[in-house]
Amino acid sequence: MRWRHPVFVCLILALTLVAAASEAAGVSVRDAWVRKTPPGMTMMAGYMELRNNTSQPQVLVAASGSDFETVMIHRTIVKNGMASMGHASQIELTPNASFIFTPGGYHLMLMNPKRTLRAGDRVDINLEFRSGLRLPVSFEVRK
Repeated sequence: MRWRHPVFVCLILALTLVAAASEAAGVSVRDAWVRKTPPGMTMMAGYMELRNNTSQPQVLVAASGSDFETVMIHRTIVKNGMASMGHASQIELTPNASFIFTPGGYHLMLMNPKRTLRAGDRVDINLEFRSGLRLPVSFEVRK
């Protein structure tokens, strides 16, 4: 039973350091989640709120995660009443503002999950910015 306390302390410290690193870099993430899909689906979507806490633009250019074969930035486009998805090569975060990835809008397209994901699971996705910043984000799988 004694071993749990040091493990818990290390986990809290690690999460604190990740949050501090993202704040120091000027970019923060809130409410990161992935929509659960039925078994066998090869595509999932990830959502979040990105916040640029600096006076300079920040540009998201890529994302990756070990739980998926491919992670891409996408957006939903509605044309003549028909919805389709299109690849977005980058997302510019204006200074001191938020950018929300939401169902029916911009999202992370998570292709070919490498394991079965259930509600409550967590997946780690790295957000990559033009500046060289790599921001690790933990996403919760939700119904």
